Amino acid sequence: MKKKFYGALLLGSVLLTGGMVSCSDYDDDINSLNDRVAAVEETVKGLQEKINAGCVITSVDPTENGVKVTLSNGESFELLNGAPGAAATVEIGENGNWFINGKDTGKPSRGEKGEQGEPGDSGTAATGKYYKPGENGYWIEVTVGADGKETETETTISWTPEGTMTAVWDSENGKLLVSNVKGYNGILSISLTSELKSLVFQPEFYYQGIEAMEAKTFNYTEKGVKEVNADDDFTTDAPTELDGVAMTPGLVAKYHMNPSSANWKDIKSLSYISDDKNYTRAGGVVKANVFDWEGEEGILTVHSQLTDGTIKDIQNDGKVTVLALQANYSGSEKDTIITSDYAAVKATNYKDMVLANAALGQPVHTMHLYTNAQDAINNAASHEIVWNHEGLDVATLVQTHYNDSQNSHVAWDVTAADKTVEDYGFKYSFELVGYHKGNNRTSESAHAVMKGSLLKPCMPVDGKQPTWDAAEQNKAEKDREPLVRVILTDTVSNKIAAVGYVKFKIVEKATPTESEVILTPEFGFNYEYTVNCTETEKPLQIEWHDFEEDILAQLEKQGISKEDFHTNFELDGRNDDATQYDGKLATSMSTSKKGIVKQTITDTGAEETQIITWTLKNNEAYQLFKNNKSISVIVRYSKEIEPNVYQFVYVTLTWTPNPRNVQPAGTLENSDKIKNYWYAYNSATPGSGYSDIHANVETVGETNADDEFKSDILNTFDGNNVTVSGVNAVYTAFQDANLTKTFTFVDPQSTDMTPVKGNSGTMYDITVSDNGTTLYANVVNNPLVKQAVVKINGSILEYQGKDNETQYSFARDILNAADHAQFVANNEGKKTFTAQIQINAENCSYVPFELENNEFFAKFLRPITISDPHETNFVDATTGGAKADLKLTFVDWRDHNFDNASVTKGQNYYKYYDVESIAQNGDIMTDLNGTTGVFDRKLSDVTGKVKFTFTAPTKSEIQNGNGIVNHYFGTLNYENNGTTVGDFQIKVPFDVTYDWGTIQVYVICKISQTEAN
Repeated sequence: MKKKFYGALLLGSVLLTGGMVSCSDYDDDINSLNDRVAAVEETVKGLQEKINAGCVITSVDPTENGVKVTLSNGESFELLNGAPGAAATVEIGENGNWFINGKDTGKPSRGEKGEQGEPGDSGTAATGKYYKPGENGYWIEVTVGADGKETETETTISWTPEGTMTAVWDSENGKLLVSNVKGYNGILSISLTSELKSLVFQPEFYYQGIEAMEAKTFNYTEKGVKEVNADDDFTTDAPTELDGVAMTPGLVAKYHMNPSSANWKDIKSLSYISDDKNYTRAGGVVKANVFDWEGEEGILTVHSQLTDGTIKDIQNDGKVTVLALQANYSGSEKDTIITSDYAAVKATNYKDMVLANAALGQPVHTMHLYTNAQDAINNAASHEIVWNHEGLDVATLVQTHYNDSQNSHVAWDVTAADKTVEDYGFKYSFELVGYHKGNNRTSESAHAVMKGSLLKPCMPVDGKQPTWDAAEQNKAEKDREPLVRVILTDTVSNKIAAVGYVKFKIVEKATPTESEVILTPEFGFNYEYTVNCTETEKPLQIEWHDFEEDILAQLEKQGISKEDFHTNFELDGRNDDATQYDGKLATSMSTSKKGIVKQTITDTGAEETQIITWTLKNNEAYQLFKNNKSISVIVRYSKEIEPNVYQFVYVTLTWTPNPRNVQPAGTLENSDKIKNYWYAYNSATPGSGYSDIHANVETVGETNADDEFKSDILNTFDGNNVTVSGVNAVYTAFQDANLTKTFTFVDPQSTDMTPVKGNSGTMYDITVSDNGTTLYANVVNNPLVKQAVVKINGSILEYQGKDNETQYSFARDILNAADHAQFVANNEGKKTFTAQIQINAENCSYVPFELENNEFFAKFLRPITISDPHETNFVDATTGGAKADLKLTFVDWRDHNFDNASVTKGQNYYKYYDVESIAQNGDIMTDLNGTTGVFDRKLSDVTGKVKFTFTAPTKSEIQNGNGIVNHYFGTLNYENNGTTVGDFQIKVPFDVTYDWGTIQVYVICKISQTEAN
């Protein structure tokens, strides 16, 4: 239906233009529109499936393209913006009001029952009111009657501003509503809840090992009270004691809902299955009738009343009463009955209820309220209230005590304001009790008004108490002492359980007996932060009018004048560098500083006012913001009331940057590399990829070349410079021109680049220096002896070991292990030495710059390779003895043959690479008396009569020849044992030493059978 509707809209728009379009254009538009619709439907389907599976939404955040919905399992879904404006979010704030983009709308999101009307005013009752977003885009005003009945009225106020994508996260009513979604017409509604699958009892305690709930019975003596008012004289007011009452208000049980996101509002009814069990089995008659329930954060709280039978007790009856909760749940397809596990009910008795001051930390028995008006009047006031207080909640000052089932006298609730007693059928009420002091004709209590539990000082009108709304305040109220009567009522039996009296003294300002915090204003800043590697400072200033409104005006309400604050309150520390604190308590301690907070004075033209400025240097702010979305500092003003007794004003400054730019990043494009210098991984073909570069010694014949192994990485980049691109323009300090690029080795540990095998067969472990510029080698299992192999000096790769056999013997052994083209390990496990290199870019060392595509491999090509041309051969029994000049083939890292004039071009490669010696070193192996070509036995083991000796060449003979040949490598002499012999071969090991170390080469010599035999 939605797709057809969209099609109709599109057609209408085409016709209205008066233009002509082709069928194909129209089909393309329809297909594109259908694709967008399908994309939205698929996103919503996936989101709803996750919620139905038990996930809950943890955040709804604006993005550049729309809004992102994040679930409790970490997954997120994005709904794209179909409107030209920016996205907005609507959600419930901590105070219960609706907030749009963090700003309080003043509209409450939840309502309370209205207060009951006065007796005789049947048909009228005060009402509560709240708002919820409607699925048509307008706020719905919900009026809650005294009986809890709700009436909904649609307003004309839109929660979705025109031309703006808006998401309402309505967790109270279980909906996510999104307007102006790309590809969706109207308000998109997504259920935040899932269907209830099971209920699991949450035990209060274990009753002889059984999960149990408590059925409290409250024993008290009913109190009778007379009607009082604030104007007349009730000095002798006191409750009278009536009959004893034992009231069992019922049960309060909690159940885990599965899943926790289940919508408890879909529960149509709840009931209990009851039974009396023998401590092994039996039957019973107690009934529990459910009268109310509510859910929050996956917990269903059920209130019920007990009727009929008696709760059984294991110790006395040998039985236990058990209950299982049954929920009639309205599911998406059909109603379902869901039953919880059974839980035991344990009857307990509570008695001697008495009202008390909620002064924490005092012995319980010393906190009780006076039980008659006369005692409260005759004694000092329990509490002070400043003359211009807008409403002190007396409920926060009182609580109820009782003797529990263990006969311990304990506090039942923390304060009356937490409404703990309401779960058990009790409620508090508060009223002023009039009385006259001396010859005063006006009652002390007429100097105050009450609204519910709120107490507000005021001036009487014609000697009588005014109404709350008409009450005016004046310092003349000072020293008056209104009296409040507190009543605890059993709402089940409508009887009074306890009465107490509290006297207040109206003061110009509160007099502390110990240090106290009197104000904790908070100021927020959302200025952008961008890291820039400088010492530039960002001053965040509380404007004078904010200081006036949020500090001075609030102190005025407590009776502290602006003059008093300016004169007597001092900023802790110094005005130019205030002390910073770890909290906002009277006992808070100083902490390490974040920037500097200082106080200055501003002249507004009419008067002077303090100004607080918080200054952070950019680099210090980065250290704080790199891991935190916001940072706060707390400073305080102090006034000494008396020695070591202070009043404190804590000022919190919070910077939440929007945006917070702390992660500069860029990339190295392959297009910045000279393609012909680069290779695919382990490839020998230039231009095949951008993974490898090949490092080599200097080329023979180039100016000043002397066979150094130095290779400049920058030679492989366009313009011989590394260029970083793709950096967000906001990071001006991290654009390419401002970046310093360096090269370091990547740690080879846990890769196939270590260990490596040297020419000698020794295994070496490769490690990297702390600064990343040197690769080291140590013989495996001997980490204490390590030698440098290759270093990075700037952009120059410098292989170590030329002409030095001692300090760099490991490097020489590794370099000469394999041919320059042996990129993959041969059958001996040897390959060209490879290192991984990383390009780093930074402006300042303390800001990590994330660089993509910045790693590559460098292969260090062995300078020369020596091979056997199989031309060193002998004929047995040759006259004068068999001799043969050693034949070897030398090529360099370019495969240039040292004896090929077309490539050497007159250069003496032997001299350039300083080939200085050839020595026969190691056992001669043979296939004599074995399989041809298999050299598995030492010649000396087969026979001691056949001998080979080697006449080594001099360095000059190798490099310059000996007159007979241009380059002489020495002569092998063969001696027979005097017996004719057939063909066989020997394998002779030679060590060839040049300026970069020693290469071992094996020469296979063929000995032909004895002449003429």
